[in-house]
Amino acid sequence: MVSNVLFFALSPCFGIISEMTTKELQRFLANENNDPLHAAFDKKVRVHPGVKGEPIDSQMIQRVWNDSLARKGKKQKRIAYFHIPFCETHCLFCGFYQYPYRIEEEKYYIDCIIKELEMVAHAPFIKYHPFHAIYLGGGTPTALSAKSLSRVLKAIYNTLPLANDCEITVEGRLYHFSDEKVIACLENGVNRFSIGIQSFDTLVRKKMGRIDPKERLIERLNYLHSLDQAVIVIDLIYGLPYQTMEIWEQDVTQYIKLGLDGVDLYQLNIYPGGRLEQAAKQGIIPPPADVHKQADMFARGVELLNQARYNRLSICHWGKTTRERNIYNILARKGRVCIPFGAGAGGWLKGYFFYQDNKLRSYYQRVERGEKPISMGMKWSDYSNLFRDIVGDMESLRSCNLRGIGKLYGFDLEDIFSPLLQQWERVGLIKMDSGWMELTLAGEFWQVNICQALIDYFALVVKEKGIKPGERA
Repeated sequence: MVSNVLFFALSPCFGIISEMTTKELQRFLANENNDPLHAAFDKKVRVHPGVKGEPIDSQMIQRVWNDSLARKGKKQKRIAYFHIPFCETHCLFCGFYQYPYRIEEEKYYIDCIIKELEMVAHAPFIKYHPFHAIYLGGGTPTALSAKSLSRVLKAIYNTLPLANDCEITVEGRLYHFSDEKVIACLENGVNRFSIGIQSFDTLVRKKMGRIDPKERLIERLNYLHSLDQAVIVIDLIYGLPYQTMEIWEQDVTQYIKLGLDGVDLYQLNIYPGGRLEQAAKQGIIPPPADVHKQADMFARGVELLNQARYNRLSICHWGKTTRERNIYNILARKGRVCIPFGAGAGGWLKGYFFYQDNKLRSYYQRVERGEKPISMGMKWSDYSNLFRDIVGDMESLRSCNLRGIGKLYGFDLEDIFSPLLQQWERVGLIKMDSGWMELTLAGEFWQVNICQALIDYFALVVKEKGIKPGERA
């Protein structure tokens, strides 16, 4: 770690920094060990960077929601998220599993989502501006029948004002994603499929609870791609048990050979108390890759896709051509309006975050009563938009115009963050250029830690010290 004496000498924020304890300051700094890719930090601090808001009193949530929809908002791009909480199997690594798929449940569930849509159909906020991306996620939306997929997609088209170039994504897996279901999606406006492959390797897949072997995956992906009616994007995960570097290279190379439109390279997240962690602890499976190996896999994946001249659309997402736009994910990272539908869906608008009831029985009951089934609401912090602009730029551009964002919100961010920026640049995580903070390859791998450090440091230095817009630190 860099010494406090050196930091005081370098920092124009001397008056504030000098009030920090060594422990307070060092939690924002990177390790100085000449190995930023593998060991800039001891571990990743969280899955996604963010800031906590202020809870809304449960008695006020419905009023806040209704008031938000009763008035027109700003004319800015907006999105909607539909949560399908059913899965046919529970994969070992997954932290999102909620309910097993049951055919007798799906009709009533889709009935309720359609009723949710009908509740907002004539709200001024909904009708005022078109939606630019719709996302059916889960869970496993492709577990639904062709009829249910058609019903919900038709209801979306008939209820929400959609932009002419609206990106409509159905997320899912290839298992039981029949030709009939595919056609039902395409005939009802779907123009993007996001398919969870995770790994093409049959052994890795079997051990993780995936069903289809590599050959079946390739066959179905070739079929989807041959239709040439929708963008085909897949997810690959690095760091899985049994997944060697050689297997990881084969996974990425197989994607390139297929010529699909887009790919996400996701780092494996191990959820505390989850099935994967428990299986590894009990010796049922070998441990997942450590951070050092995951960093190497990340770097190799970036190298392979760069060599293939794929377009980098975010930290972890690539597109083969401009056909893949990744609109939903980019707008979500930037905190644009997102209207939630379905049990367990989350969304945000007008400075509030809303999370819907994820318990099916109470979700059904509340929708039947004609109320929006929100179980939790949060008011964003005063500077949430600033944080979202930083995180959104870092995610989509792998750089951030601190000078420009600072001017927009009335803060000299280069001055406020200078102690961190100087140390991070020295250890090889970032490069500064005319107010832009640009991530190195190591910085890309540790982007979550960097963004969270900026958020937490800003709160400590600016909010708690009472600095107002227009004042220098």
